[in-house]
Amino acid sequence: MGSNARKWTAEEKLQILDEARKAGQPVSDVCRRHQIAPAQFYEWERQARAAALEALRAKKRGRKPSKTEAYLKDEVTRLRAVVAELSAETLQLKKGYDESACAPRTKTQ
Repeated sequence: MGSNARKWTAEEKLQILDEARKAGQPVSDVCRRHQIAPAQFYEWERQARAAALEALRAKKRGRKPSKTEAYLKDEVTRLRAVVAELSAETLQLKKGYDESACAPRTKTQ
């Protein structure tokens, strides 16, 4: 059995929605003319409205960082933490060395 479902492009769907929005065009007539169910029409209308709202919402300006850029920023943060840890460890070792160098030496026989 083959499927009788027609694939509508976004442009075709928008054209059908616009046609129904014209004054004096009942939705049922537009649906009949294009052989679609009214429920399908209203689903497209809901999707179009949701997409329009999303497009009009305030968004951050500027470009979205690429995955590579985000990865590199994370790697820089990680490496900075490693450098800080190694620096603290080095400082502790130097302090320990300085303290032992200042301690009086005992003669061994």
